[in-house]
Amino acid sequence: MELNRGDRSAYLPFTGAALLIFGHFRYGPIRPAFLALQRGQFDTARKLVESIRYPNLLSAQSRAYFHWLRGALATLEPVDLSVAERELQLAVDGKLRTSNDRCVATAALAEIVSLSKDLDRASSLLDKAFQIPHNAGTAQHLEKIRSRIREANLR
Repeated sequence: MELNRGDRSAYLPFTGAALLIFGHFRYGPIRPAFLALQRGQFDTARKLVESIRYPNLLSAQSRAYFHWLRGALATLEPVDLSVAERELQLAVDGKLRTSNDRCVATAALAEIVSLSKDLDRASSLLDKAFQIPHNAGTAQHLEKIRSRIREANLR
């Protein structure tokens, strides 16, 4: 009888290991990468994003943030605006957690599009961003982007 009880308890470490492996592939290092990006630790963020070998296994939400991270990192050295635009569009089209996040990602996409001189599309995207529910701090950020796009239109 004691032997049977011991056999069942052996499943606990295996179950825990399976959950850790599942979590690794389902959620990846998205949160630590985003925090590193916010702190300006770009090399750390890049390494964490590059460590994700199977992004298609990430949850829909994690995959949207993965694309956002890739888009943001593509705006750094070496700059690749086409990759940044593609990745941010995938993020905006993905399952971002909050409407504020969707708003900020859409605004970031608008800014990238403006850098590639498609100012009409950039303005349209920014108008969409303004229509998405967002907080007061984000509204200030949107206004700054709007003024940069207007300045680019005047050149």
